[in-house]
Amino acid sequence: MDYSIKTIKTDIVNLSEKDFMMKYLLKSSNWYFSEYQSLEIQQAIEQMEGLKSILNTKIGVAFHNVLMVGSGKVGCSLSPFKNFKPFDEKSDIDIAIISLKLFYEIWEKIRLASLNEYIPYYNDITSSVFRGFINEKHFTNIDLARQHWGNATEGLNRCISEEIKIYHPINYRIYRSWEDLEEYHLKGINLLKKQVYGNNL
Repeated sequence: MDYSIKTIKTDIVNLSEKDFMMKYLLKSSNWYFSEYQSLEIQQAIEQMEGLKSILNTKIGVAFHNVLMVGSGKVGCSLSPFKNFKPFDEKSDIDIAIISLKLFYEIWEKIRLASLNEYIPYYNDITSSVFRGFINEKHFTNIDLARQHWGNATEGLNRCISEEIKIYHPINYRIYRSWEDLEEYHLKGINLLKKQVYGNNL
């Protein structure tokens, strides 16, 4: 698959938001495994399946409810605010987990904590929960949520590093449903499409 920024920009303009999301985010192709780790297509698919298996074993999330997104997935950022910044040594790996159970478990810990303490990133958390997801980087600042997540994921990143050879920091985003994940990414793709299209005028 061609992961050049030129091709991605062309597809942003010419494909529908859903078709772009399917091609770059939902299908099995993966820049990190095929390009960064220099693996053949089948090996890259097996790496992603291995990652899914680890998350299934460690935290019980369904095998098919794990998705790599962000610059690790396509080789550059698709954020409308990062101008297609290429993945580099300082980049993070973004992993989406779709789990109604885990979403509500963590949200409940945040809600309980909010009764007695100041909640860092409160506006960011409540805004994201309203849209059906929670960012690890936000809820790990809250003792109850961090402890719950830590118990659930003990040894997870070490296992990923050892077995899948991912040495970059990993960020997790937990979605309530696939519909919430699609809505989030379709909105971002729409903004990026308008940005690229406007720059081409």
